[in-house]
Amino acid sequence: MSKDDIKLEVEKQEAGFLFKHLGVETYHKCERPDFTFVYEGKLVGLEHTRWFPNGKTKDNNAWKEIEQLIKRELDKSDLPPRLILYTAVTHDKGKKNYKEIAEEIINGYRFMLNNGINRLDELDFDEFKLEKLSYLSFFPDRTFEHFSLSEMLGGGVNEKDLTALMETIVKKEKKLMEYRKDPKNNDIREYWLSVYIPLQEFCIAEGDSTPFKNSSYDRIYLVNGRDILRGNTSSILRLK
Repeated sequence: MSKDDIKLEVEKQEAGFLFKHLGVETYHKCERPDFTFVYEGKLVGLEHTRWFPNGKTKDNNAWKEIEQLIKRELDKSDLPPRLILYTAVTHDKGKKNYKEIAEEIINGYRFMLNNGINRLDELDFDEFKLEKLSYLSFFPDRTFEHFSLSEMLGGGVNEKDLTALMETIVKKEKKLMEYRKDPKNNDIREYWLSVYIPLQEFCIAEGDSTPFKNSSYDRIYLVNGRDILRGNTSSILRLK
């Protein structure tokens, strides 16, 4: 499976949380915007994006090199290759610790397979304790030729930090202008934006929506991935 295919699977899973929350069962994957679906009798275009409050870690190229070393260790195992989602407790001393991280991923993955589950975090399961990681999961439906890794970053978000989302939204405003001009989108009546916060990020369940009222999007949703996977749909916050 190519990187584009993996990205598509992740995007569909993340947007799927919002669709489930809204009761939308049928939607179409496209590119400009990312999804279309019918809601309350109107065709809606949904643009989906991610927000990383702790973006410096995301852009750490050195860690991406270490990630390749971890994947080599995973490929040496006898386990079926899958897309592994994880969060490292720290990126410090990565080249010294990558084998230990890989070993914990392998052991955790084996534990999940043996117990019929596909997620672990630091709060779960006395039988298996994470040490080098704070989160570990995998996509259960597909196996690949080689392992793939996708890190879910850590960080904290306070109410005042919600205004920082505007930088992400402003970037998407430019795309919205293009979408409205595209003749293929003539039937779209509303454009919505879904902003997904990865599993180990945190956001509040309530906040001031004032900074977002002037957005050109008809609706904006903030989706907290960590709480969603724990069944807490109240963490889907409508900002507009």
